[in-house]
Amino acid sequence: MLKKTNGPTLVDVAREADVSLKTASRVLNGAPGLAPATAKRVRAVMSRLGYRPNELARGLKGRRSAAIGMVVPNLADPFSASAVQAVQEVARKNGHVVMLTSSGGDEGLEREELETLVRRQVDGLIIAPADGRNNTVESFVAANIPVVSFDRPISNADIDSITVTNRDAVREATEHLLSHGYRRILAIGARPHLYTGSERVAGYVGTMKRARLKKETYLVEHENELTPEVIRRLLKSGPGQLEAILTLNGITTMLVLRVLRQLGKRVGGDVALISFDDFELAEILTPSLTVVRQPSAELGRRAAELLFTRMQGKKTLPRQEIVLSTTFHIRESCGCT
Repeated sequence: MLKKTNGPTLVDVAREADVSLKTASRVLNGAPGLAPATAKRVRAVMSRLGYRPNELARGLKGRRSAAIGMVVPNLADPFSASAVQAVQEVARKNGHVVMLTSSGGDEGLEREELETLVRRQVDGLIIAPADGRNNTVESFVAANIPVVSFDRPISNADIDSITVTNRDAVREATEHLLSHGYRRILAIGARPHLYTGSERVAGYVGTMKRARLKKETYLVEHENELTPEVIRRLLKSGPGQLEAILTLNGITTMLVLRVLRQLGKRVGGDVALISFDDFELAEILTPSLTVVRQPSAELGRRAAELLFTRMQGKKTLPRQEIVLSTTFHIRESCGCT
């Protein structure tokens, strides 16, 4: 009879399988050199008893948690959700789980969340920086905790980063609107101080300048400043008819679309629209939405693969700065039919 506990222990498994505790431990850890019959017998006992290893205790003993930490600005953003899913798949293949948290776009909260994850002894960190202008990971890098950033780099941080061709993508989108004959094109976005925001604005401004047309931008510190009243005012402001809108992230796109519908504006007819960021329903909207699509899943996958490369001790490799290409998906909202 087994002594009642909160659950069977490895000692219980060893006793039932008639092996030493060391042998049971070797089976648990997949050590080589064990007799197949012995390993099979021990695993059968583990299954029959419902034995589950205490991963926290094993991690403390080996100073590894079998977990990585991930911090993103907004868990509700489809871009973040796609990247998170890809990171989880890579982590799973490497025998790790992902401890996920959100910074809310606040750098102070981001530091707190990173420190909490490190106190929980995560083996590495993936971060989509809340800001990126300040080095929030310096102390963790100094403590030999591998860190990878994605979506935007972190200034003065000697860590791997995965980004996309933000500037070129917006240039292509703006040129497409110009090809329709539109001359009044408004770019709307948030947090222009971010790397992603500044690169996208630069892509728009440079293209309008080369076309010798007036740039029109409306840039706010946070999307919650893009109220329906503000968007209505933008649509009515300026000389002549506003012909096209370029939204510089997915959340802005949804806010603008909602107001255009409320005003009874025909997207692709009364005003053209291109979104930087795709989302699940963009293709089945009426009209379907022309978008710049970021490879969000690929960003997450590459970030996780880089992190596990570093965690496997390959810290002497030079810093990786990977830039992935976006794709431009022409549908109907830009005026194409």
